[in-house]
Amino acid sequence: MIGKASLGNYAKGLIEYCYYDKHVSAKMRQQLDEQDVRGELVYIQNLGIKMQANGKLDLNYLINQFTSNHMQNTNLKKFMWHQSFSFAPGEKPGNETIAEISTEFAKEFGFEQNQMLVFKHEDSANLHFHIVANRINSNGKNTSKHFHNYARTGDFCRRMEQRLELVQAPEMRINKRPGPENVLTDKQHLKLKSSIDQALNNETSIDELKAKLLTQGYKTYIGRGIAFYNMRKNIKIKGSDLGRSYSLAAIEKRLAQNIGIQVKEQLQHEQKRQKKQGLGI
Repeated sequence: MIGKASLGNYAKGLIEYCYYDKHVSAKMRQQLDEQDVRGELVYIQNLGIKMQANGKLDLNYLINQFTSNHMQNTNLKKFMWHQSFSFAPGEKPGNETIAEISTEFAKEFGFEQNQMLVFKHEDSANLHFHIVANRINSNGKNTSKHFHNYARTGDFCRRMEQRLELVQAPEMRINKRPGPENVLTDKQHLKLKSSIDQALNNETSIDELKAKLLTQGYKTYIGRGIAFYNMRKNIKIKGSDLGRSYSLAAIEKRLAQNIGIQVKEQLQHEQKRQKKQGLGI
C-alpha cells in the first residue's frame, strides 16, 4: 500500500476530482451519465449527504459544509487534507477494509472528530481510494498532525499491511530524513542491507556477491546500476534506493577494498613464513 498526502484550500475542486471522471470538464458535469462518475463514496464522517434526482451525490451540499466549517478558523488557509492510498496491482480489498483503514487513519492523523469523505477508484491497474478531510474540527481548532507526514504515512502503510495481511509496497520508503542520504526503516530494505553487508565482509567479486545473496533468496541484476529481487516476497529493490553505500559503484569499491585486504593479509602471512624459515623454526 502506498500513501500520498497534500494540503489545499479548494474544497470544490478536490471533491469534484474524487467523484467525477477527471477528464470531464466542469461545464459538462450537469449532464453527466452514471458512467462518468468514477468515485464510489465508501465512508462518510460528520457530514450530511443529499442525492440529486438523477441519483448522483449533491456535491454542492457537501462542499458547502466544508467551506462553512472553514469560517470558524480562516487563519488556516490550507484547511483541506487530501490523502490517497493505493493497493498493489491485482489486490482488491472490500469497502469494509477501506473503511477500517480510513478510520484508523483518522485516529492517528487527528481527524477522528472532523468532516471526512472517502472515495474508492477502480479506473487504473491499482485499486486506490482518496480521503478528503477538513483539518478544522467543529470547534474551529486545527487538529491535523501534518508534520513529517511522509514518514508517518509510510509507517502507517506498513502497519496496515501487516494488520490486514495486504501486499507490501516497499517503494513507499518510511522515515525520509534530511542528511546525505535517506534513512530507510522498511523491514525488507533493512533485511536486504544486512544481507549485502554480511556478503561484503568476505566476497571480492560481483559473481561471488551474487552467489552469496542467491543462497539468501535474492537474485542480483547488473545493468547501469544494481538491483536485487527478493524471490520470497516478489519484490525488486534498486541498490541506489537503499542508500549511496549500496549503489553499483559503491559496492564495486567495497569489493575492491576486500581484494586489497586479502592481498595485504597474504603478504603479511608470507613475510611471517619467510621470517620463520630464516630463523630455522
